[in-house]
Amino acid sequence: MKIQPKFLVGFGIAVATFSYLGFTAEEWSSNTIGYATVQEANRSGKMSAIKGYWVKDKETEMKLNTFTFYMQDEAGETVKVLYRNGKPNNFEEATSIVVKGTYENGVIYAKDILVKCPSKYQSEQATQKNS
Repeated sequence: MKIQPKFLVGFGIAVATFSYLGFTAEEWSSNTIGYATVQEANRSGKMSAIKGYWVKDKETEMKLNTFTFYMQDEAGETVKVLYRNGKPNNFEEATSIVVKGTYENGVIYAKDILVKCPSKYQSEQATQKNS
């Protein structure tokens, strides 16, 4: 029985695709740890997502598109955050933040900041309950 060339090409493409996906997944998982505390991010040295809160009474600075502030994680540890993409929209209204970045020498170098703001519907519901 002779194998047709189109099946060989298809099989080769499938093997190459699965090999690439396997390598990419392995590489991605070895460089990130998901949600972590500041202490866990420090120990791992990998890209981490740290959930916490902006410490408003500590220094906040915006210089040359670099936003620097302090955050407190859910375990209560405070750390300086440096973000090179400017201040995120609605940062002042945030109820919590998630900083994705790496911890180095006492500073989190943020790659991305997710800002969780209160829903506009929460205030509408509160107004309706008080009526």
